[in-house]
Parts: sequence; C-alpha cells; structure tokens
Amino acid sequence: MKRLSFFLIISLISVFLLSCSTPNYFYDPSSKERQKELRSTRSANVWSDIILSFSSACISAAFDTEIGYIPQEQKFKKLNLVNTTSDTMYVNMLTDVFWDESNYCDFMDIRIPPKLNCKVMVPLDATYNLYFSTTPEENDDEMIEISTSSFKRISLKPGMTILTEIDEGK
Repeated sequence: MKRLSFFLIISLISVFLLSCSTPNYFYDPSSKERQKELRSTRSANVWSDIILSFSSACISAAFDTEIGYIPQEQKFKKLNLVNTTSDTMYVNMLTDVFWDESNYCDFMDIRIPPKLNCKVMVPLDATYNLYFSTTPEENDDEMIEISTSSFKRISLKPGMTILTEIDEGK
C-alpha cells in the first residue's frame, strides 16, 4: 500500500511540474506570458470542474438525487506544431480573438528546434494565420490559415503552401 501511494504522489508531482513548466520555445516576452496565463486558466478550469463534479456526485449520492453539476464547455485546446525539417522553424501566430481588453491572443517569435514539436495552448474556435519559415527574416514566410477547432497537430514543412502547376500533357 505504501508503494502505491508513493508512486501516486510522485506521479501527481510530475504532472504538476510538467503542467506548470514555462513554454521553452517562446522568445517574445508577451507571448510567453500569455501562454502561461492560458495554461493556468485552463488548469484552474479543469481542477474546478473536477472538484465540483466530485462534490455534486457525493451530494447526489447522500440525498439520493441526480447529479446537479454539469462541467463547462472546453474553452482552450493544445495545438501541436511539428517541425519536420533539420533547421529551426520560426513561427508567428496571429488572430483576431482578443485575450484581454487591448491585446489579441497572438503568439510571436516561436522557435521550434529541428525535428521537435511545440505544444501551444490556444482558444477553441479561433482562426489563426500561421506564418512560418526556416529563416528569421520576414520576407520569406509561408502562411496557412487554421481553425483551432479543426486541427490538433500541424506538421510544418517549407514549400507546403506553394501551389504547383499540374502538367496536363501540353
């Protein structure tokens, strides 16, 4: 029994440490801070839903009634950006969704190392213009438009937005 509780405590501590970790690939201070705020807001929502659901189940069992609490809808999700190249990928994500009264929920200067991925917490049902390139210059960025409700994982490859002409045998 002691062994089981030891592993449970270690697992919980690991989960807390990993969930509270600073986004490593964000180099813009305001984007890094916004990412921390999104993660903490989501964590607070999840924990409050767990506690309220458990309390509601206990009360409903004690009074032999139906469970009264229904968890809120999800407001955020993790978007996994995958760098498939052998170079560092520079990414900027722009949206028209506001995070607070005066700031958009944009994420600037994300640098994903070669062959690694970056999990970005984003608002659900938002549309982002995702600019990416393997160079830090702005003039060679490629752009794709994504809806956060439709995508969970995006593999970034140079040239993926360039349309090629189909040879029709002419």
